[in-house]
Amino acid sequence: MERIALAISTPSLHRRVGDALAEPGWEIVACDGPTEVPARQAHVVVAESEVLTTRPVLPDTVPLIVLVCGSDDAFWRSPLSRRAAGVVDRDDPDRGFVSAVHQVLRGRGWISPELVPHVLAGMTPQSAPSGRFEQLTDREHDVAALVAAGMSNSEIAKKLTIERSTVKFHVSNVLRKLECRDRAQLAVLLNSGRPTPRLRAV
Repeated sequence: MERIALAISTPSLHRRVGDALAEPGWEIVACDGPTEVPARQAHVVVAESEVLTTRPVLPDTVPLIVLVCGSDDAFWRSPLSRRAAGVVDRDDPDRGFVSAVHQVLRGRGWISPELVPHVLAGMTPQSAPSGRFEQLTDREHDVAALVAAGMSNSEIAKKLTIERSTVKFHVSNVLRKLECRDRAQLAVLLNSGRPTPRLRAV
């Protein structure tokens, strides 16, 4: 059974998220901070951005989902944005919390749909290795942006009207060029140092 640790200091939000994530049958454990033993032994940690700003974050071996207060949250300007595998607006419906955990458990990144326009608007690169983004072709930029938005290969193929095998080829190239081990790490990298998306009308 997957164990989900909650590092949430707001009681009402803790109850709400805990109840939502217990519904699929996951084991929910509470912790005051993400470095406590329950968090280190979890499969995923869900934490408020406020908690992360006052306590150290987990090692990279434990995926982290951050709950933010919209696009104005200080999280977006923090180095923590490079650590998150998922970002969820705390005002999302309960299913948003569940969807985020489902995707992160599968090794994929997740961003609340309401936050995608903010992310795609282009965040200032803070730590992305110089020159990596310039290696991407226009189509690879397209695919990378949609991967970071949480889309599957099939969804990307439909969006761009290309074959699924072509999407898989582009994703592989993007991971190699940006030196990312998987889609989740790619989402984290793009959320902290995103190239301007070049999505064309299709």
